[in-house]
Amino acid sequence: MDAFAVEDLIERLDQLHARGPIPFDAKRGEILGILCPHDQSRQTLIAILMATLFPVPEFAEHSALAISGNLGDVRRSMGIVLQDPVLDPARTARENLEFYARLHGLDDRTRKRRIPDIIEFFGLSWVADATVGTYSPPTVKQIEIARAYVAYPHVLFLAEPTAGLDDSGRRGIQDLLKRLNRERRVTIIFTTGNMGATAFCDRVAVMDGREIIALDTPETFCAMMKTGDVLSELDGLS
Repeated sequence: MDAFAVEDLIERLDQLHARGPIPFDAKRGEILGILCPHDQSRQTLIAILMATLFPVPEFAEHSALAISGNLGDVRRSMGIVLQDPVLDPARTARENLEFYARLHGLDDRTRKRRIPDIIEFFGLSWVADATVGTYSPPTVKQIEIARAYVAYPHVLFLAEPTAGLDDSGRRGIQDLLKRLNRERRVTIIFTTGNMGATAFCDRVAVMDGREIIALDTPETFCAMMKTGDVLSELDGLS
């Protein structure tokens, strides 16, 4: 898929007065990319998804992941990967996983079983006992995702998961997320400012300000941008 920025797509949609309301939903087991044109919008959205900021009604009241019930239970069901690393660079990958497993309240028996499983699944055996500060950016991102998965969450939220990575690194992270989705049945939701980063998604939501203005497959949006024939394509948005 050719890469293009979300601003281009929003401009096309605005020209046709295609702005919402298009309900935001996330289907269990899918990979959903959310295109946001501004850093602040992405930060606000991640805060909403992390249940640290109550969502505006038009955003989440229609969502399958709407914040409801016990917030502690909601937060325990999700893993979060922010754009900037939160790993301790002076510790090894294994030590970082151990630290976050304890933070999640996992007991000794669970940690002893789970951390080797995560290291094997994420292909980290070769770096597990080297300090994080010596890793390449793609490997750091890989360990960040492993850290977020230490509690075996049902949903994984990520902010710009492939930003700053070269082509090989981006493909590696996308392949890893696809494996998590396929083999561990983790729902993947991530924000980005680049449509090209959403090629492996099942669906893409376009967000402008606090509104979801379009929701469809990445193939549909790519075709819209290539042909310029957005009017006919918009009839199929849902």
